[in-house]
Amino acid sequence: MTLRFKREFLRAPLKTNTLYLMEDYVLKAYMLNISEGGVLLDNLPSIPPVKAIPLMFPLIDYPEFSLLHPEVLFGLEVTQLDKRVIRMKARIVRSFEGFSEVDRIFVTKIGCEFVNPQPLEKQLINRYVSCYAKNLIYFLGLFEGRGQKADKTQLLRKTAELLGYDSDMQIAQMRLKALHDYQSLESL
Repeated sequence: MTLRFKREFLRAPLKTNTLYLMEDYVLKAYMLNISEGGVLLDNLPSIPPVKAIPLMFPLIDYPEFSLLHPEVLFGLEVTQLDKRVIRMKARIVRSFEGFSEVDRIFVTKIGCEFVNPQPLEKQLINRYVSCYAKNLIYFLGLFEGRGQKADKTQLLRKTAELLGYDSDMQIAQMRLKALHDYQSLESL
């Protein structure tokens, strides 16, 4: 009998840099995704020896794209969108027991669980994830009937840019990445 696990929280891509504190140093890592429960970090220059690390990262306040007129969407730039700086502690979930120092160097992705998140931070993250999910559904909907209007391709590329995708990639590849992210919202 196999058990099917389901994530406790909806997660969404958040491709941004995050700062973390290790001893007396501030280091930079790359964040891949976020949920109310935690984050997935990549490219940590060093894995902290402590169980919980203080993180600081920006959270974009996206509007719901489906509620905007396409002309408004074309005029949006990610740099214009409001961002909130979030400061939280996160506990490293992955166990490194039995790993040598050399083996630890090759581990690039680290899952972290938030420690005692405040209600405001949880609310901001929940809003980000929920809005990103709605915008991802809007984005995937643009692929349907793309051949009907020529400006759909331009809108598709602009939406991709706003959501953090490479807007210059081939349309089929872009759709596959967005579909993968959509499927990863809840699944393990």
